[in-house]
Amino acid sequence: MGATPTMGNSNSTDRQRTKKAGPPAVGDRPSLRIDDDLAADLADIMRVHPTFADAVRQAVGQLALTYRTAWEHQVCASDTAPVLLAYQLGDPATMRRTRPVGQRMPSPPAGRQLSAGPTPPARPDAEHPART
Repeated sequence: MGATPTMGNSNSTDRQRTKKAGPPAVGDRPSLRIDDDLAADLADIMRVHPTFADAVRQAVGQLALTYRTAWEHQVCASDTAPVLLAYQLGDPATMRRTRPVGQRMPSPPAGRQLSAGPTPPARPDAEHPART
């Protein structure tokens, strides 16, 4: 007697999904498994951003701004995640409201100054007194 033929399993939940590299496209609905740490972090954020979508948008936006700022100020290479060393907090109720003026880049971190480019060469007559 021959072996019993096996039937293929077409149940979509049994198939391994391939992980797509790169960010999700606009309109995608990505999903992720919530573990204990993520649940605790989301609970904190959702105290002021009550929906999951609002909490994720706020958290991702703030982290992305931190990365872009570090890369713009050349704190680290653009393919490296910067390390947050310090931060400053404020109470939005006591902050003065200002009119938006486009997207502002924060000042470079303390001790890390941007140069305006190469230092210009000294004038050839800089060491000589001015003519009278």
